[in-house]
Amino acid sequence: MPPDSFKEETMTNSPIIDRKKVLEGHAFNVEKVRFELPDGRQRDYDLVDHADAVTILPIDETGMVYFVRQYRIGAEKELLELPAGVMDEGEDPLSSAHRELREEIGKDALSMERVGGFYMAAGYSSEYMHIYLARELTDAPLQQDDDEFLSLVKVELKEALEMIKNGQIEDGKTISAFMLALDELKLYLLD
Repeated sequence: MPPDSFKEETMTNSPIIDRKKVLEGHAFNVEKVRFELPDGRQRDYDLVDHADAVTILPIDETGMVYFVRQYRIGAEKELLELPAGVMDEGEDPLSSAHRELREEIGKDALSMERVGGFYMAAGYSSEYMHIYLARELTDAPLQQDDDEFLSLVKVELKEALEMIKNGQIEDGKTISAFMLALDELKLYLLD
């Protein structure tokens, strides 16, 4: 129950008045965005204009989940993550999911189901993450990107869920993907 001072208001989308690119990067740009606040004032914000991306939760018929381990500059350490990547310009999310799966774990999926999506950090970034559950895995390797140095790690589903609970898996998109796919994953958890 919210406190008595809580006032429910519906905030409409504030109109963007102006945007200016201040930095152009490989996967994203940084823009200065001016928009009008609900009270009429104007304010400038920095926006990371990032291409949309995909994360794939690949699971085989025995309940093994395929992860990649790689060094992440923001965390300053290696993280255990699900395969993921930025969508190429003009590429649809499903095609991107198949491509990234082949590049990162050397497999494709006969069954690729979208289980949801979310904004990565809507307070300062435009990046939208599409989440797919990949089943019926088949060998279909593609060349990895030249700046990717990935190690493949297979983990049994129950152990992967424990690793999330005990903090061994710290990647937000990976944790979110498991949450979104949980109903579909329950059949692998039945003994």
